[in-house]
Amino acid sequence: MPIDLKTVIHTAELARLDLSYGLDPEEAQAALDKLAEELAGIVGHIDILSELKTNGIEPLYSPMLEPLGPREDIAVESGAIDDIMSQAPDRIGNLFAVPKII
Repeated sequence: MPIDLKTVIHTAELARLDLSYGLDPEEAQAALDKLAEELAGIVGHIDILSELKTNGIEPLYSPMLEPLGPREDIAVESGAIDDIMSQAPDRIGNLFAVPKII
């Protein structure tokens, strides 16, 4: 499906997007032309990928060849509280102090 300016404008209207917000007419037209060109390039790349021969290749549902099992739930001492709290602009004990917002 070719992506042209008419398709971009129609899709933007369906999505209720104002692609020319805050732009003067010349800038808006240039931005729409550029967007149409970029979208046409993306669709062109997808068309190239669709030409690949994938017969006999099973779909990949995970990049991991073997599933990772659940790990053991063990509490460990990280010792990083002092490092983290040293970066706090203001603190109360081991808590970050933040301004009250009303």
